[in-house]
Amino acid sequence: MRVPEGFRLAAAGTLVRAGHERELAQWMDLSRIAADAGSREHEGRGGIVRAPLEGGDHAYVRRYRRGGLLGEFLGEAYFAKPPRPWRELVATEAARHAGVLAPEVLAAVVEPFEIAVFGVPYRGVLVTRAIEGRRSLGAALLESETVERRERWLDAAIAVVRQLHACGVRHPDLNVTNLLVGEDPTEPVAVIDFDRASVGAESIDWLGRMLARRRLSRSIGKLGLPGLSRMECWDRLRPISENAK
Repeated sequence: MRVPEGFRLAAAGTLVRAGHERELAQWMDLSRIAADAGSREHEGRGGIVRAPLEGGDHAYVRRYRRGGLLGEFLGEAYFAKPPRPWRELVATEAARHAGVLAPEVLAAVVEPFEIAVFGVPYRGVLVTRAIEGRRSLGAALLESETVERRERWLDAAIAVVRQLHACGVRHPDLNVTNLLVGEDPTEPVAVIDFDRASVGAESIDWLGRMLARRRLSRSIGKLGLPGLSRMECWDRLRPISENAK
């Protein structure tokens, strides 16, 4: 894997954005990351800690942890190469380079387990700068008072998904939680959580676009809004499955 421009190997398994080595020193060793490093904001799987950065910004520190039945046995253990945090870093940087509003990754940490079982397992953490002043697409749709305003949010979401696909970034979990919007539908939509995302040399193929359309239509349909059932969303999100070139 090629290290993205602007990052360097600060320690064994740790890629850090140049200039942030000292500021992020407390997160270079996973064994030192504790819940009291900041305020725990999300409890899902590994949980996310919101911690202050120099200059008044905040970072999200996310530990990788498997979900479901597999998580019961493996927990934080991963085996894939390149390591999962590094792959998320590469995908996020590719999206940012293409002009997509996505989190600024500050560090991708990979730490081997002391006791190797079934190969050489590792655990990981991703540190990103928080995107402030945003809410989820789901919240925006639920709070919209008119159909016209919901349509504008959907147009904005379609635009950013097509932008991702045009630059070859395949995001496997495009839902109403991972798309963040501002106060105005004309503002760019932010995309977060590039875990398991991948980058190709060309734009996303037809199957990839159809899967993204299905995932987002299902997510919006679950909101239970009038005129936005899953089938109605499938039809409304038709532009996503069209070639973005």
